[in-house]
Amino acid sequence: MRRYYKYWIFLILYYICWGLIIFSLWKKLSVSETRNRMAFMNRMTNQISITSNAGVTPLLRDFSDKDIPEKIEVFYEKDGNMKIIGGADNTYLFPLEGKEGEVIGFVVYGYKSTVTKQMLFLAEISAFVFFIPVFIAAFIINKKILRPFQEFSDYPEKLSKGLVSDGLPETKSRLFGRYVWGMNMLGNKIDEDKREIDRLLFDRKQFISTLAHGIKTPVSNIKLYSEAIETGLYRDGNPDPKDSEIAAKIKKNADDIAELAGKILDDPGSLQSKYSPEIENFYLDEIRSRVVEDFQNRCNVNNIPFAIELSGNPLVNSDINLVIKCLTQFIENAIKYGDGTGIKLKCFRQDDMMFYSVINNGVTIDSREIPYVFNCYYRGSNSYNHEGSGIGLYEAKSIAKALGGDIIMKIWENTTEVLMYIPDN
Repeated sequence: MRRYYKYWIFLILYYICWGLIIFSLWKKLSVSETRNRMAFMNRMTNQISITSNAGVTPLLRDFSDKDIPEKIEVFYEKDGNMKIIGGADNTYLFPLEGKEGEVIGFVVYGYKSTVTKQMLFLAEISAFVFFIPVFIAAFIINKKILRPFQEFSDYPEKLSKGLVSDGLPETKSRLFGRYVWGMNMLGNKIDEDKREIDRLLFDRKQFISTLAHGIKTPVSNIKLYSEAIETGLYRDGNPDPKDSEIAAKIKKNADDIAELAGKILDDPGSLQSKYSPEIENFYLDEIRSRVVEDFQNRCNVNNIPFAIELSGNPLVNSDINLVIKCLTQFIENAIKYGDGTGIKLKCFRQDDMMFYSVINNGVTIDSREIPYVFNCYYRGSNSYNHEGSGIGLYEAKSIAKALGGDIIMKIWENTTEVLMYIPDN
């Protein structure tokens, strides 16, 4: 926080200056009030000494109400009841002088206490001025720290679930510079590791497939030899019972090996993840918010028009994270293989099914390839100069089936539509 030391210095100087202003203002008010009151009491005392008139009417036009005391009491020495009054706040004692300058009595002036009112007024102003920086600081903290942190707090969870399509954007204040840099590095590392894992899985599948194919030929030969021995082909058609028994066992084991190799070839996705949906209620607008958050800025930077159409805002019962994962794959493919003229996401409900459709223009595949695009590791003819592993659509279809639905692809002219439909349980 060293970069903000100048703001702390400014805040300290601000409060010091305001304290000095309050102090000087209070002194000025006190001196002004005391001066006016002293002038009134001197004139009033002279009036009483000369005319014995204790009325304040002749002085009203020269003084304000706050300069006039609440009470005026006159005590003469000849009355025998003169007593000295003093020491109380806002009470003043003035001597009355005779013609020869002798003291003939006293005048006591009693004022209402105004210190409390003044201090309350100054305290209200001080509180207002004191809290101005507090309100400004709270606004800045909410805008530059709390709000961005709320957006950042969801990023690690989305990253762990593979729901992130782009890195964290840097804030203008750069308060979270190292955090954003570190999380984006982590995201890039996870992407690199995922690509490496996909490559290794693909290599492993190729190895297993090659091995399985390679096993089939020698296994077939083994079966032929075992059948020849079992039928006595090498004994002029007279099989030996023991040889036939052993040959039958060899044939059975060869059949088992052939069956195992066939299962390996028929299950290309056996190495892929299995998905366990976490069904919960959410509004369809949450899909729009999360897709906009992940892709709107990216499409704006690439000048790709991006539109989302929702048919109302119904309550959906499904796994929102798995749905977002599928839509992320569809939109990623639309950005990768599209021509940049526009991407549209349509979400609508029909009967008891939810439909999610991503439409884009661009390089399409041959319609004859559609049955294979959802196969594991399959890459279409339009992917020759694009990076990929051929797993994305296979995973999306696996997710859709785990949610009780499916995915279909439609192609017409230069337009591709990927439609996912899921029952709204």
